[in-house]
Amino acid sequence: MDSLTAPKNVLVHIGPHQTGSAAIRNSLTSMVAELEGADAFYLHSPDTRASALDLANERFEQAEAGLAGICKTIGRLLQKNVILSHEDFSGELIGRSNNRAVYPTLTKNLRILHRSLRPHAVTFVFFRRNEADWLKSCYQQHRKYRARFDSFEAFSERFGAGLSWPAILEKPKDVFGENLVVLDCEGDPRSEAMKLIDVLSREAVPDTDTLLFGDQNPSPHADRTAQRERTNEIASHPGAASNPLLADDTAPASDAWCSAWPPSKTDTASCTLPALLRRTNARVRTQDAEDILPPVTVDLEQLAQEHLPLDVEMPNLRRVDIRHQSTLLDYRLRGKSRLHHLTSLVISYLRRDTPHTEKARALFHRIWREQGSVLVKEMSVRWLISTLQTFLDHGENEAQRSIGMAGYFYGNMMKIYEGERAIEGLEQDAAYAQVKPNTKNRFKGLDRYTVGGTDLMLNTNALALEIALRDEVAGLVLQEFLLRVKTSENVFSRHDRTRRDKGISISGFKDAWTFFEPWED
Repeated sequence: MDSLTAPKNVLVHIGPHQTGSAAIRNSLTSMVAELEGADAFYLHSPDTRASALDLANERFEQAEAGLAGICKTIGRLLQKNVILSHEDFSGELIGRSNNRAVYPTLTKNLRILHRSLRPHAVTFVFFRRNEADWLKSCYQQHRKYRARFDSFEAFSERFGAGLSWPAILEKPKDVFGENLVVLDCEGDPRSEAMKLIDVLSREAVPDTDTLLFGDQNPSPHADRTAQRERTNEIASHPGAASNPLLADDTAPASDAWCSAWPPSKTDTASCTLPALLRRTNARVRTQDAEDILPPVTVDLEQLAQEHLPLDVEMPNLRRVDIRHQSTLLDYRLRGKSRLHHLTSLVISYLRRDTPHTEKARALFHRIWREQGSVLVKEMSVRWLISTLQTFLDHGENEAQRSIGMAGYFYGNMMKIYEGERAIEGLEQDAAYAQVKPNTKNRFKGLDRYTVGGTDLMLNTNALALEIALRDEVAGLVLQEFLLRVKTSENVFSRHDRTRRDKGISISGFKDAWTFFEPWED
């Protein structure tokens, strides 16, 4: 049998949540030599996470379809052994919904994985952590993003009764036997990544009853959680502990967390800006729109080669109707590729709550994975920012969402600043007459700066680029936006031009050009 079609040994690391799964995945990514020595390949792609999320959200048919595609990818790999990893394979983390049970669909999820990955030989690995510590970690993670439970006692009362790993794993063990390997969570991601590689060689340590525990997931410290609970006790309104002012000095949440769509509405009583929150809650409107999107399998290369006609008149239509929006896009994108039109239409769907969100999301990510390098050059700045907002709302992982967030706010704050400058009648390419602040600061703490005497703008751009490099797909869009900032007239170019023209060179900031290179016209 051809090695590219021969069945592989597939290890599926199913987490669960709050056992350092994201750190384990990061370790696997860096362990090139170890994987090569085991004739193994770590397959981590947007499709993997999408299928895991489908299982967690009980979209079983959709998950099975996605896993079938992953199965074909596995069959084409050169390596004999393959690792998949995601905690959402186990199911939904407690606290995300009203379900009291802990991983109630675990057995069904594993059956779907096992069936979908045939003919490959599948082994599952579950890292077991002390129940009490695991429950506390889940609560601390819950408090970072939600305010439904104001104390650990309330959270524990809701979910703790059903928490027993022997009981939860009993049926999966009966069904899969030795093909479900249960290991102790020791808190060392590299060591646990090595355990996964060992399991592929059937060298895994047997189940044990003595557990060693580490806290790899970035949950808040117990003192911080207690501070939040105390805040709720003394505050004049509920949910105050969710205020970002009490955010933790921890790493970002793992890929297991992603915002629901549409975003859930928040009670004004728990917000410091209740009037603005009314607008926030109305940001995404529910609409029973028609499905005028092409199939997810549409030929994207063909669309990239076809262009919209130039001789199109502005239609007198409102974009609230999705068909009217499509017609309006015909005009606004006249002469652009049909791929650009499809991308913009997909974004229009993803700004709304429609029955077609999953299809639109699948198209959006496929477009940017396969055609992003072509599309990004064709888009105007307006559509680049719209794309970044879509990655913020619908990113496949935390890196994409962080890129979308950084790019969206970076771009829109520039639009606000440049808009104000135009209102004041000042040219975008004019150097500054003065190089020091000349008005009173009425926003205390928001410090002023002197031209050539700050690295504020350089550091902002450097951090934006760092964020952009976290994901190749979404990062491509933010990098393109940064490139256009660098080559356009704006606050950054004005600062550098003024500094150059006036010969300003201040000790400590001599190389602090806004893009770390001297300004050139």
